[in-house]
Amino acid sequence: MAGGKKKATMSAVALVALVALLVAAAGAAGLCGVDQSAVDACRSYCTVGSTEARPSQACCSAVARADFGCLCSYKGFLKSYNNIDPNRAMQIPANCGMKTVSCK
Repeated sequence: MAGGKKKATMSAVALVALVALLVAAAGAAGLCGVDQSAVDACRSYCTVGSTEARPSQACCSAVARADFGCLCSYKGFLKSYNNIDPNRAMQIPANCGMKTVSCK
């Protein structure tokens, strides 16, 4: 019984964190310099199962000022956000000729 309560509490905390992330991303400046237009421009490359070799030029332009180091903190939430593949999302800098980031 205690395990179920702990699991429910952890799920609630994760849900609150995800909602906070989505609210922050909806803001004008977005989360870590990524706003909804950047998410939309990069969605086809970042969706789980995508076979696109590279992100589009529109995606690269949309995330040119993004702070991918900051996004490392949210990498675990990306899959929950509209089926985004966090590994592909974090490959965008390297594939767009930007400074690469290594999330530890």
